[in-house]
Formats: sequence, C-alpha cells, structure tokens
Amino acid sequence: MSGFDHVLVPLHSARDPALFGGKAASLARMLAAGFAVPPGYVVADGALQRQLRQAGLAAAVEALHDSVAAAEPAQMEEGARDLATRLRATPLAPELQAALRTVDWAHDDAPLAVRSSAVGEDSAAHSYAGQLDSVLHVRGDEDLRDAVLAVWASMWTPRCLHYQRQRGLRVTSMGVIVQTQVDARHAGVLFTRAPVATAGAVPDMVIEYCSGLADRLVSGEAEPARILFDRQRGAIRSHGEGEADCPLLDDGDIRTLVREALRLEAHFGEPLDIEWAFDVAGKLWLLQARPITAASAPLRPVVWTNANIAENFPEPVSPFLHSIVRRGYAAYFRNLGIGFGISARRIAAMHDALEQIVGTHGGRLYYNLTNIHAVIALAPGGPWLVGAFNNFVGATEMPTPLGVPQLGRVGRGLEWARVGMKTTAQYVRVNAGLTRFESSVDAFCARTEPTALARMSTTDLRNALREFLAIRLTRWNAAALADTAAMVCYGALQRQLRRWLPSTDSENLHNNLLIGLPGLASHTPVEKLWDLSRAIRANPALESVFASADVATLEQRLRDEPRLTDFRAAFARYLEQWGFRSSGELMLTRPSPEEDARPTLELLRSYAQMDAPSPQHQLAEQAAAREVATREVERRLTPNALWRALPFSRAWQLRRLLAATHGAIRLRERARQKQAKLYVRLRHIARAIGGRLVASGHLAVADDVFFLTCEEVDALPGDDATTPHAVQHLVRERRDEHARLAAMTPPDSFTLGFGESFSPSAVAASNSAVMDDADASATLQGTGACGGRIVSNAAVLADATEAGRMQQGDIVVTRQTDPGWACVFFLARGLVVERGGMLSHGAIIARELGIPAVVGVRHATRRIAHGVRLAVDGDRGVVDILS
Repeated sequence: MSGFDHVLVPLHSARDPALFGGKAASLARMLAAGFAVPPGYVVADGALQRQLRQAGLAAAVEALHDSVAAAEPAQMEEGARDLATRLRATPLAPELQAALRTVDWAHDDAPLAVRSSAVGEDSAAHSYAGQLDSVLHVRGDEDLRDAVLAVWASMWTPRCLHYQRQRGLRVTSMGVIVQTQVDARHAGVLFTRAPVATAGAVPDMVIEYCSGLADRLVSGEAEPARILFDRQRGAIRSHGEGEADCPLLDDGDIRTLVREALRLEAHFGEPLDIEWAFDVAGKLWLLQARPITAASAPLRPVVWTNANIAENFPEPVSPFLHSIVRRGYAAYFRNLGIGFGISARRIAAMHDALEQIVGTHGGRLYYNLTNIHAVIALAPGGPWLVGAFNNFVGATEMPTPLGVPQLGRVGRGLEWARVGMKTTAQYVRVNAGLTRFESSVDAFCARTEPTALARMSTTDLRNALREFLAIRLTRWNAAALADTAAMVCYGALQRQLRRWLPSTDSENLHNNLLIGLPGLASHTPVEKLWDLSRAIRANPALESVFASADVATLEQRLRDEPRLTDFRAAFARYLEQWGFRSSGELMLTRPSPEEDARPTLELLRSYAQMDAPSPQHQLAEQAAAREVATREVERRLTPNALWRALPFSRAWQLRRLLAATHGAIRLRERARQKQAKLYVRLRHIARAIGGRLVASGHLAVADDVFFLTCEEVDALPGDDATTPHAVQHLVRERRDEHARLAAMTPPDSFTLGFGESFSPSAVAASNSAVMDDADASATLQGTGACGGRIVSNAAVLADATEAGRMQQGDIVVTRQTDPGWACVFFLARGLVVERGGMLSHGAIIARELGIPAVVGVRHATRRIAHGVRLAVDGDRGVVDILS
C-alpha cells in the first residue's frame, strides 16, 4: 500500500482508539484474544482529515463544531446538511482509492460492511447508538468509495450534532471499518446483564434477534424474538417468538452464544452490549462489543405525539416535505404570537422551542408537545389554552411547559391589555384577511397550473418555489387565526355547556349543536360528485359502463368512446376544480386525482349504485335536527320565553357562542381547502424542477426531487459545483432510508430525553402484538365526536383509496382521516377513528353528515376485524364489537 499504511491498516492492528476509533479498537482487541470477528481493514482518521483539507472543508468543519453549542437549531442543521453534501460530492483522495483497490476483498464473493468507528463511539459514557451510519451490501470500487464517504458524512448529520450538543461533546475524528459481511442466518444483540434489574437480584442476560442481518432490528422492520437467560442458574427463563418467518434459535446455538458472551465479558472486565450473527453454516461471529452505556444525569423529558399531525401527514415524509413543514410550523406559531401581541422579547426567548415545534421519528412527523405547550403558555389564560389545544388535536399528555419567560405584575398587566386589543382587532378583520389569503392562493395557483409550468424557465420555477414559501411563511396568519378561533370557540362552547348543564345526560351535548352546518367547504366536492353520479344514473349507456367495467377499463372507455364525450368533459371539469382534494393531499409524493383518477372513479361508481337522498337533502335534515336541539338547549338554559330573547340571558349567550363557533369552523375549513390546493400545486412545481434536474443529469427521475431538501432544490439548478453523481448517490441513500422507515409502525406518542431520537428497537417493542386486558375487551372507549347510535358492519380501511372495500351503510374504521375522506363518509353510517380530536376533519365531516362518530379509540384497526358487527354510540364515546 506504499506509504498509505498509516491510514489503511488490517483490523487486527487497529488498536489505537485515537487513530481508529473505539469500535475498531474493540474489535482489534477481540481478534487478538482469539474471538471470531469478520476480517477487514480500517481507514484511519488521518484519511478523513486529509480528505477534508483537499476538499477545502476543514475550516467549515471547525466553524460548524464551534457553533454547535450556540447556534440556532435550524442554522446548525442547515450547515450540517451543506457540509455533508459537499463532502459526499468530493472524490476520494487518489492515494486512498489506490490503497482500497490493492486490498483483496474477495472472501467467497461476500459483500462488504462499511461501519463507523468515531473517536469516543462505543465508550462507557457515550454509545452513539443510531447516530452514525453503517452501509451494508457493498460491492465493487464505486460502492466502496460511496460507502466510505457516506459514513464520514454521517458525523455531520443534524441528529449526530444534536446528540453532541445535548451532551457537550465535540467529535471530529473517525475511523471507518471495512469488513467482510456475514451471510447471516440469525443476527441480533445481547446484553450480558439487563440494563434494568430488580434490586438485589442477579440481572438476566437479554438476547434479541431476527432472521437475516441485525440491521432489520435496528430499523424496526423486524419484530425481535427475545430470550431472558438466568445467569445464576445457567438456564433460559423465557424465549418469546418474534416475526412469523423467523425460526427460533435452538438450545445449542443459545448456549454457544452465552458461553462466548460470558468469555468476552470476562475479557473486558465489564458488562457488554454485543452484536452477533450466526452464518448459514452455523458459525458464530462477534460483530461489535461495547460497554453498556452508563446512566447519566436525566435529560429534560420531551413528549412527542402524532395527534392531528398524522391526519395531515399520514405516511413517512420526504426530506423535501419535512424541510418545508419544519419551517412552516415555526412560522405558524411565531406569527400567531406576534399577531396576538405577545412581546417580541418573550417570543425571541422561545426561539429554540419554536424552531423545534415538530420533528421526525421513524420518518413520521410528530408534534413536540412539550414545546407547543410552552409556546401556548406565553399567552394569557395559557393553562386553559393548553387544554383547548389538546382537545383540538386529540392529544392526552400534559407535559409541564418549560423555559417560559415570565413577566412581573406590571409587565403582565400591560401585555394582557395589548393582547386583548390586538386579538380583538385580528378577529374583527379575520374574514377579510382570510379572503385575501384565498385570493393570493388562487392567483398563485392560476399562474402555476401544470401547462404553465411546462413553459417556464428553470429560474421561473425556482421563483415559483420561493413564492410558495413566502405564502407559507409570511402570509399564513389568517389561516392560523381561523384554526385558533375554531379551537377557542369549540372549547368555550364545551366548557360553558358543562358549567350550565352539569347534570345533562349527554357528555357531548355541544357536538349535537354543530351537526349539519351549511356552507362548509369540505362538503362541496361531495355534492359535485353526487351530481355526476346522478348523471350516470340518468344515462343507461353510461350506467351500464360503470356497472360492468373494472376501473382500469372504465378509465380507458371514458377516454376512447365518443358517446361518452359529454360525461368525460364533465368529469374533467370536476377534476380541474376539485382534483386537489384527496386523501394524503399534503404528502406531495402522492399523485393527485388530476394525475390518477382511478380512486375517484371507484368512488363515483359507489355513488352511482346508491339509492339514497342527496347530500344536500341529508345536510338539510341534519341542519333541522341541529336547530331543534339548539332550541331545546335554549329552553333548558332560559325556561322563560320572554327572557330567552333578552340580551345576556343564557340562551342569548349560547346563540352568540354558537354563531362564533359555527363561523370559526367554516373559516377553518375554507383555509384548509386552500392549503390543499396550494400543496398540490407545490407538488407540480417540485416535479417540474425535478424534470429539469433529470435533463441536467442530476436526478434519475423527476420524483427524486422529493429526496432533496427545499433548500437543496432551490440551490441545485444554479450550482455548477455539485456533481450529478454526488446528487444521485445522496438520493439513493435517502430513498433507502425512507424505505426502511416506511416499514416501521411507530407508536402514537412517547417521551424522550431532550435531543434524543427515537430508538427503532423501542418502536418495535412498543407495538408488540400482545394486548393488555383493556385491549382484549369487546367494548372500546374513545371520545364521542358526533352523537347518535348505529349498528352496522365494520369496514376497516387503511386510507380513503380503499373505499371500494366498503358497502353503503358500513361503519368506517380507520387510523386517521383527512379532508380527502369527505366523499367516503357519505357512504358510511358511522365512524371509528384511532387518532383525532374534536376538530379533526373526521369529526367535522361526521357532524356535517350527522353520522355517529367516536375518535381516539386505541388500536381500533387492530382490534376490529373487517366485516364484524359493531355498535357505535357517539354520545358516550363507546364502540361495542357485537360479533
């Protein structure tokens, strides 16, 4: 290797943790003691430092690490992403490339595993578990080059820098281990002593494993089999099954593994966390051993929840979408505070909390509920508003707001007066403000409709992206005010009715006063689709086509048959006007109905088969029922008819509060409709830019654009320094990570220490298939969102595109809903939802249609089978499984 021996050495020689990192040094020690470790080499830290100097990045690394403790999170993350991207785009130093090529990597044609070994990693104090990357299945020179760069770059990911920031660390040195990858039959982890044990007891040894490689455990893709081994008695205490296709380890393998683990523990002289694998020939290999990380001072707890946010973003989000949503939520809460008159000093003091309002865990978006509660607590009446927010989104956790800057008595009085005046002024103008917001969205969408985008230059497309961001970050306050008004008015209505009528039989009386609201924007697509279905029924030829053809054939016939021209034109007008409304409409990566009309055609077919009153007729019936219920409550509040009409009577107050609540809900639905239209237009803009990047060779397909951040997409068309190869490699990495995360099913809420990322293995444990006693009950408890009782069959749907599985009159059971479900709910007689609050879209549409609905039903989609008989009681929030 001629002069490069000091940076590329055989693994057994990499004993110095300062040059090669803790993981490599540990493996070298194990090899020297005769343990079975896959052969390999280590790229020493000197190669990384030379690479940084040659790429001109050494100063950027120093500046980034100097700023970690003090920089704003968003600024730190942007700097980290930029540095990692630039590093991955640089070619390896020629000497290192030559050295890597001289090594004979051929061991039975096995692929290679390329793994991090940072200085300080795998120590007793800091494990760095999950913070740094490993790359598996590496074959060939180009794959190896890309893998080494990717592992180096992982030292400057936002998650790794947050880890260092929280613990006061500074890590700038790393070795990279290149080993033969084990062809694993079983692989897993072993704790020689359980991290938590009963006081005075000898801790069990804990083993978790799966079939194949252990990265499936780390990613959360595989449900682990689990063994508790009694160290004192030398016997297996329990051996729980994991995923269905994983054969259990036999007793001989377990004893071999335990024996080697105890021998390794004795060699190191401390309890260990060991990664291991049995290959297909039955040989045990030890892949990693590190001390079980010592317990440190407890981190400030942070509560994460997907309540409400999963309704808008039900799937793993792309890097492009996350980069927009993170900035959007920070601006949403900051601008609300400014608009309401909270002092600039107090808002500035909450900067970090505002910038971390949302985060991703398992690829999904979660609210940082701790930060949201802290931000809300800035306002007068903060504790009540926090409760109203939880009711609004469907969250149940109540973390203590931390870091809220306080005011003295005089300052508090002045701010409360200012907040009162500015809030009043905001809501006097809210309708006008929302109208301006709607006009700006409509104008933007008119300028950026798909045919116009095709004619735009790359510069124009970038400007369109920037204009979207300007709307999202600086002109959204009217929409945010509508959200807030709906939250506050709904909470006030519920609170007042409970105070006035504490002994009422209906806990959800307030919901009965919100059914059948006319003028909701979400109802219009239902009415238009119904009109199309009546046109089908009025035309025998058209009715025959919809009744007999599958959706793919139906789409083809609509496109080709001249006799269907008029209907084809009417359907095209519907898609043009309402094709932005669909399930997952904010995800960006889902085609809209304008692009893929098949789900809409499936719904239209179901509508055409219905013999039922029109949506308008049903809405009128529900409105009449609401008016009757309202008059009855007014009578109970103010029995004297004369006094009932007087100002400030309870009945008068109810009418004012109801009018405000009805109006706020209408405003909110208008804002949400424009949001959907705007985001679908953003999808078209991003894909148009993606098409230009395909033409320049930076991307393979237009949809790859969603695996870049918004900042990267804005910069890339004009950045001649970033090579197409580097961008395509980055996209491949992110696509692979996205696929791994999509295979997981994270829990709805959890608590972590400040700065920590969720452990995928904890996700798997949290979603164990074992149900507790409450889960096994045939009676499920949730929160009533719309009153009434219905008995019918369950249609368990993953999302709105599965509407074809249901029959008219079924009770829809699903995990979460969004506005795209409105047309589906018209087919249903009841609704059961796992997640969602009183103002979730499912709850609003259920009240609009007057169908009994229960939200917040834990594990509903797991506990209720498709087709079973259900009884839904929306007044009591109860669902009974009858068969």
